[in-house]
Amino acid sequence: MMKVHLVIPCYNEEASLIKLYQELINFGNEDKFKFYILNNGSTDSSADVISSLPVTSGIKFLNLENNKGYGYGVNFGLNQLDKADFIGWFHGDLQFELSNLIEIFEIIKKTTFDKKNIFFKGIRIERSLLSRFFSFFMGISASILLKGKYYEINAQPTIFSYNLLSFITNPPSDFSFDTYVFWLAKKHKYIFLRKKVKFPNREFGNSKWDFGLKSKINFSYKNLKFLLKLNRINK
Repeated sequence: MMKVHLVIPCYNEEASLIKLYQELINFGNEDKFKFYILNNGSTDSSADVISSLPVTSGIKFLNLENNKGYGYGVNFGLNQLDKADFIGWFHGDLQFELSNLIEIFEIIKKTTFDKKNIFFKGIRIERSLLSRFFSFFMGISASILLKGKYYEINAQPTIFSYNLLSFITNPPSDFSFDTYVFWLAKKHKYIFLRKKVKFPNREFGNSKWDFGLKSKINFSYKNLKFLLKLNRINK
């Protein structure tokens, strides 16, 4: 049976965690999936909430006492996973619907391509016009600077063949981590599989980084700087 192990990074998601945990329990499919909920240095009571939840055969918990960035946390989580056929991550804010995982599992399972070289990335739909604009800008920027087809770089989930992990060395610690892993998969000629996934509004609280035009501009600026760095490496 093909196994998929996924990190779920959470930063100050105390209001979402119990529902997230219950949805994972209800989802089941422990023969196929294992989830690792990561407290990424939260400053609220997320760590306490997580410590109160029972570990199961399909759900484990990881903890970072200090937040060192989104990318740092995800990379830490990936390196704590038990070995599986496929690994990856999605966010713990309940904006990714778990029902998508069954379809994604079947897409990967049925592909005729070599399963040692698969990279899956969602394509977010039902998002705000502003969010779509910035995603489009980032995709165009990456496509030009990195000379390839890049779009929906920060979409969820990200799932890939386990062996890609060995190429993730000295990654960025911020949200450019998504771009970096996407670029690595392109560089090493992985086969890209995509699927549209709904991206509903947050049910609890507000995003800890995407909270308006200013944050999107700041995020885009940092990612553009990283794209320029990758552009120099590509030459």
